Amino acid sequence: MPQGLSLSNFRAVLFDVDGTLVDSLKMIIIGLGDTYEKYLGHRPAPQEIQSLIGMPLRRQLALYREVEPTEEELAEMSEYTLSRFEANVEHETLFSAAVDMLRLCHQRGIKTALVTSKDSQELSGFMKRFPGAPFVDTTVCASDVQHPKPAPESAYLACQRLGVSPQEAVFIGDSVYDMRCAKGAGTASVAVAYGAATEAALLAEQPDLLFRTPEELFRWAEAAFLRNHAPKEEVRLANRS
Repeated sequence: MPQGLSLSNFRAVLFDVDGTLVDSLKMIIIGLGDTYEKYLGHRPAPQEIQSLIGMPLRRQLALYREVEPTEEELAEMSEYTLSRFEANVEHETLFSAAVDMLRLCHQRGIKTALVTSKDSQELSGFMKRFPGAPFVDTTVCASDVQHPKPAPESAYLACQRLGVSPQEAVFIGDSVYDMRCAKGAGTASVAVAYGAATEAALLAEQPDLLFRTPEELFRWAEAAFLRNHAPKEEVRLANRS
């Protein structure tokens, strides 16, 4: 396990959603592909669509257009994309150990936030089906800020809502946009290499830590509480292999 940064040094954890807490890769690739095919007449390769994950939806939908879409066009395309996500929601699965970490942090008094490139409509639908929702203290989505990730505004707002300084928070995410947001805001950064971005791309952003599996991420959090003399039986939230 990577060393050098302990969760016990922080008062808050900011979590990205897609690729960090949930595996939504297939759902997004299918849904965006359906939208591009319907409105642009072609379907980019899955690897190309995957490279766009982490961008706000409106920015994704404006790509491949010779002319900037109007607000009405963007609204229509967004609505269609969300319907395609919903039609393929069975492909969205939890990274259970990462959700266990979210729950552990909340139960141990560390404040938690979801900081996502989803817009408010996307996030609302997600929170209704997300079993980790009771352990989230606040959320920040793309439509809450003028400049979404990779700009630092989302992380700043999350810290403000949680009542902590950026230096008291750690940002966990799977994309280069998350790492750049964290660096710009002055939070610590933890990259997870089990999501959309490659490990090489994440390491190029120089995160403070990198974990290759959700289980490694959970054990890192668990270790911080064990070092603080928490009873071992209380912190084991799931029997993970």
